[in-house]
Amino acid sequence: MKVKCLSLFPHAQIIIGNDVQKQGKGYIIKDSIYKSLHSIIVFIDGDLNINPIMIKRLLPFLEDGYYDIVVGCKGISGLPFNRKLLTLVSRIIIKILFNLDVSTQTGIKAFKRYKIPEWYSNRYMFDVEVLAKAKRKGMRIIEIPVEVEKIGDKSLKVIWRAFIDTLEIWWRLNVCKKFS
Repeated sequence: MKVKCLSLFPHAQIIIGNDVQKQGKGYIIKDSIYKSLHSIIVFIDGDLNINPIMIKRLLPFLEDGYYDIVVGCKGISGLPFNRKLLTLVSRIIIKILFNLDVSTQTGIKAFKRYKIPEWYSNRYMFDVEVLAKAKRKGMRIIEIPVEVEKIGDKSLKVIWRAFIDTLEIWWRLNVCKKFS
C-alpha cells in the first residue's frame, strides 16, 4: 500500500502504524499523528478494502477551506442482508448517542491537523469519540461516498466489543464529563 500511496501522493508523508504491542487502533493513530509533519492528516485502513485513490475524493473538501473534517462513507446497497442490518443499526445508535450524521466506521477520514480533537479511547471505536468531540466544538464535517473493494465479516465478539466501546465513550463524554 505504501508504494501505491507514494505514486499517488509523491509529496505525502506516509506513516504505517503497526499495533505490535496491542495498544489499540486509537493509540496507533494518535502516535502516527504525533510523528506526522503535514497540515492535512488522512487515516486509511491498511486492510486494502479502500483504494488510496479515494483520498483524492476527500482532499478538495479540506482544501477549499470550509470543512474541517471529511469522512468517507461506503454504500450498503451491495452488502449481504446481515451486514446491511449491522451497518444501519450501528449508524442509528451513533446518531442517537452522539448526534452524528456521518459514517464513523468507514476506514478513511481526512482532517485539518489543527482541528483534530484529542481523544482518550485507544480502542477500535476511537473515531466515534473524535467525531463527537469535533461536532461539539462546532467543526464542519462532511461525508463523501467512497468505493469499498471488499467488505469482510465481523465476528460477534468484534461487534460486541465495538458496542461496549461506544457505550464507554458515551458514558465518559456525557455522564462523567471526562475528557470532553
